[in-house]
Amino acid sequence: MRKTAIILALCGLSLAACGRREAEPAVPSAAESAAENAAEYDAEQTAPAEDATPAEESTTPAAPIETRADSIDWPATTLHAKIVTSKGDMLVDLYPDQAPKTVANFVQYAEDGHYDRLIFHRVVQGFVIQGGGYNKYWSERPTRDPVPYEGDNGLGNYRTTLAMARTMNPNSAAAQWYVNLRDNNDQLDHFVNDLGPRYGYAVFGRVVEGMDVADAIGALRTGAGGPFPAEVPLETVTVSRIDIIRD
Repeated sequence: MRKTAIILALCGLSLAACGRREAEPAVPSAAESAAENAAEYDAEQTAPAEDATPAEESTTPAAPIETRADSIDWPATTLHAKIVTSKGDMLVDLYPDQAPKTVANFVQYAEDGHYDRLIFHRVVQGFVIQGGGYNKYWSERPTRDPVPYEGDNGLGNYRTTLAMARTMNPNSAAAQWYVNLRDNNDQLDHFVNDLGPRYGYAVFGRVVEGMDVADAIGALRTGAGGPFPAEVPLETVTVSRIDIIRD
């Protein structure tokens, strides 16, 4: 069966599989997440209609973005990934002690060449950039079975962090991932209250060099593309490959 993974379930995008439409893995927008905090999580997530007009690219130099990530004592690690893109490279620390199944899954996809020549297919300015699903012809590569949910591992969705996209099913993360462009922890982290758990999105790494590349991708104008009505960068940005580095 053809499986699809989306990062924050933002757009309610779907893919054909076995004659039916399944939710595309995605990260929800901040507005959607706030609404969902008080809603049941057993229903399919839908997104509000948005203007498909391409976003304007700012020509004003951006001020440094404040993030709590700078004050956190991140775990020590000997496992890293270099994401080589047509916009430049990003060096990522991976955290196998905190997210063992998610990291092993990502590493295997990278070493198998799954990510080679795929694109960043989703950009939400000031929120996230997402890749790992499609090539420039909008073909999607087959994925393995999804990994178990590890969104409760204590790592927050702060700016610079790398996390897994998924559908509304918390155990549906497969190959797609995203980079947080701002502190999205309030919207995307796992937490539990008297109503029960709100499942979040599993952080498994952090960009330690090349965040300017992520910001440049995140500043691109967007519009419709492939199967998606919006949030597709109008300039194609390709992931040439992802190199796994062990100290």
